[in-house]
Amino acid sequence: MYSKDDMILWSMIGSMVVDIGKIEILAFSPEYLFKVFKKSSELGINMFKDNYNEKIEVLKFLEKTIEGEKIINLFGDFKILKNLKDQIEQEKKIMELKEIKMLTYFCQDYPQKLRKCKIPPFVLYFKGDMIKDEDLKNSLSIVGTRKYEAENIYEFTEEIVNGMKNELKYNISGLATGCDSIGHEITLKYNIKNIAILGQGLGSEIYPNENLDLYEEILRKGGTILSEIPPSLKVKSIYLLQRNRLQAYLTNELLILESGKKGGTITTLKAAFGEKRKIYVRNIQMNHTIFNMKNISKVTFVSCYSDINLIRILTSKPSTLLSFEFS
Repeated sequence: MYSKDDMILWSMIGSMVVDIGKIEILAFSPEYLFKVFKKSSELGINMFKDNYNEKIEVLKFLEKTIEGEKIINLFGDFKILKNLKDQIEQEKKIMELKEIKMLTYFCQDYPQKLRKCKIPPFVLYFKGDMIKDEDLKNSLSIVGTRKYEAENIYEFTEEIVNGMKNELKYNISGLATGCDSIGHEITLKYNIKNIAILGQGLGSEIYPNENLDLYEEILRKGGTILSEIPPSLKVKSIYLLQRNRLQAYLTNELLILESGKKGGTITTLKAAFGEKRKIYVRNIQMNHTIFNMKNISKVTFVSCYSDINLIRILTSKPSTLLSFEFS
């Protein structure tokens, strides 16, 4: 029902940003926007082509909410929609020029892990190899702060990866400096494929620029560079925050090397809670601020690979003596 061009348009709407003082926020609630997309798909109503009365029928559930009214106004504003439609050809030209591929929500190869999550991307724009659903079952997302303080963080990560090397198919992270980079570098050293999720369009200059070599190595070793942002759009802080949920959505297990009291790592952690992922946190003092979170029972603090292996063994079989809550 929705064509590929329509799906690009949905991704453009989902990436629209407004300025609130010095802060940039998404113009429309991602949760509500996806609900409109899903409901219109189920009813066979194209929100970009069918008549306004049919659109209103889809949008009824949004009435009396501030975020809902924004979306209702959008689909009644033909000028905004026309301007967005005019941009589609430009996005497609960039995709051709930069060799960017795409998967829409309706494509057979769209990852099932994403399809089942709370707010799936309308489109996955990617470079490199197609993501394999089967291999995502043996994946780890190694994440953490850009400016870490703990000692021996590289050695700790290598010990974990070395223990998992025979089973691990993907490391999923965000190509950020600091902990993300460490995870990418070490897993690549052990010839484990990487999925790097960016907070920008893949046709714009890669951020951070100092990780350009890492970006190229991920592609050279059979990995994937991924984004839900249309190709022409440059990096924004709100896009970086949004991409963090995709790290949790795609992975089977999350490993946090180091986290502050707030920031992107906490965003990933909360998304992992919501999707009932297994969560491991390095057992160091600065990570104990996570104790303040209400879902602390769903986190396992680890000091080495043996801790993770033990947790896996214990949680794979029912036990009357021990239980570890992950859901």
